[in-house]
Amino acid sequence: MAYSGIVTSEESIARELSLGEVITKSFGLYRRDFAKYFLLFLVIDTVAGVAIALAVNGFNFASLPSNPTPEQLSSWWSSVSGALALFVLVTILALVLSALAVAVTIRMASDVIEGRGASFGSALKFGAFKLIFVFVLTLLVSMIVGLGSILIVPGIILAIMFSLAVPALVIENAGIVGSLGRSRELVGHRWLKTFTTFLILLVIVIAIEIVVSVIGLAFGGASLVVGSALGAVAAPLIPISLTVYFYSNRARIAPPPGEQAPTGYGVSPQPGMKFCPNCGTQLLVSAVFCANCGARQPTQV
Repeated sequence: MAYSGIVTSEESIARELSLGEVITKSFGLYRRDFAKYFLLFLVIDTVAGVAIALAVNGFNFASLPSNPTPEQLSSWWSSVSGALALFVLVTILALVLSALAVAVTIRMASDVIEGRGASFGSALKFGAFKLIFVFVLTLLVSMIVGLGSILIVPGIILAIMFSLAVPALVIENAGIVGSLGRSRELVGHRWLKTFTTFLILLVIVIAIEIVVSVIGLAFGGASLVVGSALGAVAAPLIPISLTVYFYSNRARIAPPPGEQAPTGYGVSPQPGMKFCPNCGTQLLVSAVFCANCGARQPTQV
């Protein structure tokens, strides 16, 4: 499966970046549109923080007597089950909001890299459209990595293997299963580099979050909400870095420009693939936008 790595933006990534370049590029993209990324996560993290605070307060139910009557047991169980149900709903809400923020961030960073500019409105609409797919894929990857983490090392390997699945879904519209395979293809032969890159970024993000958490403690009862809001400073870095690393690896495995098969020259696409009528890049049949030039693809009949 071949994808072109050629883009025309000044922020374009036409070759594989070194570890330092990935981090520098990620921070550069973040600084470029800091206000957009920060406000996105500020709103989402604040809403999630308020919801979680309300759910935590909902656990203040009466303790069960040592020899409860059936009525007392029923009342206690009702309060416990209600609190648990609320907590589950809030957790799902937080995960959905997180998936939306990640999808929008990846889309904005991708737009800049491909020369389209970081349009928040366009990225938000796109993120909302892809939300259910991003949520399901994120949940699936979390479950796979979680199961592998029981033995520690397999969990690390699986986390590396599927680290670029969400960017593949958002940028190339590869589908849920296809995105898992695409991520594995992109990180192939770069396992150590992938692990090191995201370990460094994770340390940076954790350091920032520790600082803002300490600041949040100064606000007493509102510390959870304030901490969630302040956490919006570091939150965009991971999805932006995933996007940069995705393009870096895609450029690494992309064929030279001369090997790209344009349309109209008697060359048939591979099964399940099609050519972009604008630039000739080979894409998945289900692709809505070209991964190279960004052109919207005609509806397949």
